[in-house]
Amino acid sequence: MAVRTHGGTPASPAGAVAGEEGTWISVAGLRLFLREQGNGHPIVLLHGIPTSSFLWRRVLPVVGRDFHALAPDLLGFGRSDKPARGDYTVAGQADLLGRLLEQLGIERYALAGHDFGALVAAELLARRPDQVTHLVILNTSFRPERWAGPSPLWLLRLPFLGELAMALARPWMLRLAMRPFLAEPGRLAPADLDGYWEPFERGFRTTLLRLYRSAPMTAADFRRWREALSRFAAPCLIAWGARDPAFRTDEARELARLVPGARLVLFAHASHFLPEDRPQALGRLISLFLERPKAVPHQG
Repeated sequence: MAVRTHGGTPASPAGAVAGEEGTWISVAGLRLFLREQGNGHPIVLLHGIPTSSFLWRRVLPVVGRDFHALAPDLLGFGRSDKPARGDYTVAGQADLLGRLLEQLGIERYALAGHDFGALVAAELLARRPDQVTHLVILNTSFRPERWAGPSPLWLLRLPFLGELAMALARPWMLRLAMRPFLAEPGRLAPADLDGYWEPFERGFRTTLLRLYRSAPMTAADFRRWREALSRFAAPCLIAWGARDPAFRTDEARELARLVPGARLVLFAHASHFLPEDRPQALGRLISLFLERPKAVPHQG
């Protein structure tokens, strides 16, 4: 049974203590932080790098009006535990999330993944396709070279220089790093930046170093994920920020062709961080997709 605590209060076997922002759930001796809203059919919203469930904070209440929306912090991210020997790979994250959902008694669910979170979603799909009722993919890539090539974070792979970069990191640097990936960077309020920066003060710097120095994802991994997507027979939505300088719309269209019957929706006024740029519109689109998939317009 899952052991929960709310807000910033430690867990106790007797039950939960009331809080507002989210819940810590103990899974295999590790605490995962979970934001959730609403009731009804569950949808699991997975974030990417270098964000957390905070990315989904304005989408959750929209989707939560009609569905049970859950946004966990992956292990090592956000407010979740960051163990020194933690498995931060796609497979490791899928292992832990599978156990989390089992503990919560969730057997069938919709799944949404952004960036790195979309790879974790594909891993879950490859393992148990019968459990996934709907799939939403946002701004990512299933081309292996896109994850192995040049990146603003490539420096983290280098001994000493990676540690130095993390030690020198400051909130204004994070704002600068996110700027090219937001359609309207000026709309990121100081409180929003604080939310994205908070994990860096909770050990996330070390997670990034471990993540970028761990065993790389292989071509075989990507083949398996693409095969799982190509066999997925349930409704699929590709929602994409069209101004993304990293993952461009050609990748969105490629995914729409790969997944049978997928619906493609491009957000002209959004970039890589679509849930940040257009949270209300994205939340309404996801809700419509979950309720009536064929009512979603296809822009293929």
